[in-house]
Amino acid sequence: MPYRLAKLIGNIVKQNSGLYDTASVLKDVELYRTLKKRKKQHKVVHYLNAERDIRYVVNNTRLFENTFFCGTFHKPKAILASTISDNNYLQKLNGAIAVGVNQVDFLKNWLDIENVKYIPHGVDTTFFTQDITKRKTNNLLFVGQHLRDFDALNYCVPRLAEKIKNLEVNVVLRKDFFKKINKHSSIKLHSNIDDNKLKAFYQEASALFLPMINSTACNSILEALASGTPIITTNVGGNEAYLKGTNNILVPMNDLDYLIEATITILNDESRMVAMSNSSRLKAQEFEWQKIAKEVSGFYDLL
Repeated sequence: MPYRLAKLIGNIVKQNSGLYDTASVLKDVELYRTLKKRKKQHKVVHYLNAERDIRYVVNNTRLFENTFFCGTFHKPKAILASTISDNNYLQKLNGAIAVGVNQVDFLKNWLDIENVKYIPHGVDTTFFTQDITKRKTNNLLFVGQHLRDFDALNYCVPRLAEKIKNLEVNVVLRKDFFKKINKHSSIKLHSNIDDNKLKAFYQEASALFLPMINSTACNSILEALASGTPIITTNVGGNEAYLKGTNNILVPMNDLDYLIEATITILNDESRMVAMSNSSRLKAQEFEWQKIAKEVSGFYDLL
């Protein structure tokens, strides 16, 4: 299909059924061609990001015998319900994977299917690794922008700086989100860094300081776990399940005084940081991509 035609279709299609743009059109066309060539084969089509790209092929499942369609959903239920007002296309799926335990019941009702399974998001534990020798003193790390609680960050940093000598807070996020961060002498903003630099930030951090307003699976938390970085975050969404059995800190939503108190306590307790680090790395091994891939493959067998 010519790119201009795909762009035209992408522009015409309404976005109330999930994001569907020029690239989505081209993917749909290629998927259609591939499935038609393999009519008699047993096939599974897995939309890795089910919030986008799903439209015409899945709406015509009758044309594709022996083909089962599933998708992985990443957004919390509030975002899915508010951004996708027409989920008719999504209801053609044969199954769905939730990366957060807080999605499962919603997806069953919303999609009107029983075949919904919680499978945690994975992390590359061979790249993100633990190295306590690189850890710096009084060094906090904040990574990302999606569902991050910037108000909490802006409230806490000045107060933490009053209590913690030479506090340094590295904030890694998209440059267009810099305006969300109040300027402070303790804060250093970073954008467009490569993977090795990000890995170094995790290994150097005393703790990942990540207040959030909601979550399902959070890549920053997973990367911190694999890096053996102590974690201080908000007890929302799927965070509790990902941190279960670790010594990391989950703070009630909007309890900013406790968030500050817990952070100060951790930064002043080296032995506790070591315990948090070790438990983080151990927990990350549950989310190795090889293990997650086996769970996904097992899910395919149920379709």
